[in-house]
Amino acid sequence: MDELSLIVEGIMNKVRKLTERNRQLKEKIYRLDGEKLMLENDLAAKSERISQLENDLISHQSASVLEGKDPFKAKQKIEELLREIEKCQVLLNR
Repeated sequence: MDELSLIVEGIMNKVRKLTERNRQLKEKIYRLDGEKLMLENDLAAKSERISQLENDLISHQSASVLEGKDPFKAKQKIEELLREIEKCQVLLNR
């Protein structure tokens, strides 16, 4: 009987350790989920900022080309912008 109670006590200790480890892991998951959400929000904000900066750069480059004295480059840029507009129209018509 004494041996049986030692086995049961050992099992109970293992269950307590597993329960505590489970609790710790759940806390870690909760914390990591919070960090993940913050990083995703930060990434989305930075992606939006990159898009804004790219659009500003394209506008600046377009303005530079159109203001320049090289009519060939200006014509190329206008054609490029027209192709981009046509792509947008195709996407809108889908």
